[in-house]
Amino acid sequence: MRTFFWTGCLSYLLIGLAHVIIGALMPELLAHYGKDYSAGGQLVALQFFGFLIGVLAGPWFSQKLGKRGALLVSLFCMALGEMVFFTLPPWGIVLAIAPLAGFGFGMVETIIGAVVIGHFEESRKTVAMARIEVFFGVGALVMPLLVSLFIAAGWWRGSFLALSLLSLLVFVLWAVLPLGRMSAVMAKSASNAVQAGAVPSFKGLPGGLIGLLTLFIVIFALYVGAEMSVANFLPSIMIENVGVKPEIGALSVTCFWGAMAVGRLFAAQLAGRWGKARYLLVSCASGTAVLSLFAMADTVFSSYALVLLLGLLMSGMFAVALVYANGFFPGMEERITSILIASGGVGGALIPLLTGWCMDQLSVSVALWVLVTLYVLLLALVYGASRMRFRAKAANVSSPRV
Repeated sequence: MRTFFWTGCLSYLLIGLAHVIIGALMPELLAHYGKDYSAGGQLVALQFFGFLIGVLAGPWFSQKLGKRGALLVSLFCMALGEMVFFTLPPWGIVLAIAPLAGFGFGMVETIIGAVVIGHFEESRKTVAMARIEVFFGVGALVMPLLVSLFIAAGWWRGSFLALSLLSLLVFVLWAVLPLGRMSAVMAKSASNAVQAGAVPSFKGLPGGLIGLLTLFIVIFALYVGAEMSVANFLPSIMIENVGVKPEIGALSVTCFWGAMAVGRLFAAQLAGRWGKARYLLVSCASGTAVLSLFAMADTVFSSYALVLLLGLLMSGMFAVALVYANGFFPGMEERITSILIASGGVGGALIPLLTGWCMDQLSVSVALWVLVTLYVLLLALVYGASRMRFRAKAANVSSPRV
């Protein structure tokens, strides 16, 4: 169990790096290829289209190859995709290879997340997911810092090479490390569980639960879309809004993900003390207020301070919401996790596309207020989900502490 957990943490560190590398390098990439923000939004969207395919294909690959085999396939795809980026091929090839990289980290995220939620003890699920998400945040924090160093050294594309080599290292670890009692879980075919009747079907679920699942699908799409828009366009926003240099703009993402990593150290404790529903409501309401202030900020100091605060407030939402949602569907953790991460992938593809278009065709200010509007909608949906939990209880389905 311990070997699986720490290798999973390293894998989440890797996908944290992969999630933000395009955003951290966005100004350099667009300048190198002579493209505008709309093209940058297309690149992010294509990468998250691949992410969506990876999430949805995860159960199929797990069935055919086992979870360990599926992880090896996904890590190889990541390593190959980042190596192609490193060569700076023509823009058409960059767009074509982006889904391959996204496919890799999408499958890694859904497989590890589903195993933690489905096979860890109930009392450890939120803590384990929060700790693993800390490593995601650390990866997302470190990559912009590395990018800044590579930019300062005049070799910004070296960031892609570093990520490709780390992907190969994690590939080797999953291939050779003994996993102890988790070995059977990592080798078990998803089809065996279905044939044995261990995985309940969506057929026959009460309408209230179907409605609740639909709300969570939209919630994850909005949250991940907003998070990826901030993470990918934050350097460009800082450059446009307050006139910082590109290498300083890239550090804004480090501040954001650094705050995310710190916040995730305490997210599980806060969610346990307040209840998951209240934690999510407080995070959404506070995040809406801070994002509104960030849209109005016009100085470097205030902008960076608000970036730090926004990262703290957004830090635990993904892990807490994932465990919270799965609590309403016992025995269906792999399916629910896959569906919710996939919905996040859809949001991560479409909302940054909208953000890039707004920045290119309208203004940075308009793009930020669009994100504020989406966050207000997110708050309303989280409140709706928290009210619908009573219907879920009435359906005699075990639910988490709320």
